[in-house]
Amino acid sequence: MLWIANISLSKAQEADTLKVSDEKAVYDFVILNSRYQNAFTFLARDFGLNIPMVSTDVMYYFNSGLYLNASGIKFFQSGLPWQYALTAGYAKDISNKTDFNLSYSQFLVVDESSVTGIQNLAFLQGTFGWEWGPLYSSIQGQLLFNREVDYFISLHNSRYFEFDQKLFKLFTVSFEPKFSLMAGSSRFYVMGQYEFSPKELEDLGKLQLQSWEFFLPLTFNVGYFDFEFQGRYVKPLNVPDFDLSAGRFVVGGQLSYTIPVKRTKKL
Repeated sequence: MLWIANISLSKAQEADTLKVSDEKAVYDFVILNSRYQNAFTFLARDFGLNIPMVSTDVMYYFNSGLYLNASGIKFFQSGLPWQYALTAGYAKDISNKTDFNLSYSQFLVVDESSVTGIQNLAFLQGTFGWEWGPLYSSIQGQLLFNREVDYFISLHNSRYFEFDQKLFKLFTVSFEPKFSLMAGSSRFYVMGQYEFSPKELEDLGKLQLQSWEFFLPLTFNVGYFDFEFQGRYVKPLNVPDFDLSAGRFVVGGQLSYTIPVKRTKKL
């Protein structure tokens, strides 16, 4: 989001300053993105399965900070149909060092699925970020809506690095290592149709550490194209005995293309 905002600012500054007008040029963006990863995880859990996936996203990002996104997700396992998601959100800089992001995502499955409970998932999340010196840190609160409501709180710390010289005089190369820690409730296990006693159901609603992960993307940018290779280690915590999830490496890549849409705005 910060990269998009910087593009928007630089493009807007290219407007003809010799003309006196009550309008200025601003930019919206259409962002096309396709991603592959060798294993799907849900809240850091793979449930002992190894399911590769691909996803495709189309986002319209307004200059005001409002954005709309549509996604299609394909899991490479029989019995798992396409999953779709619609997201509406708002991202804004509070100051030159702080920002926030609020979004709601609704997931939909239109065909029969061998996995129960995934037909009607929704996430509401809010994130506050702070560039405080050596790190960019953000705290994120989430609500997961399904048969039961789960709540999560996550802490992310990252640092962006960019090489001064372009690779082959063509690509701008950057990477941003990030460490994340998440805590929350575990009522989402109910959608797997496991059997629980009243005491176990009560324990699922308690706040506990859920996972930590280390994420390292390597990005090659040329023009409005981004090629990104991703590697992360995911470690679930406080996993029940019936869940076979364990720490694992997940690798993948994505290709993004950004289309600027020029508009005029009244001063």
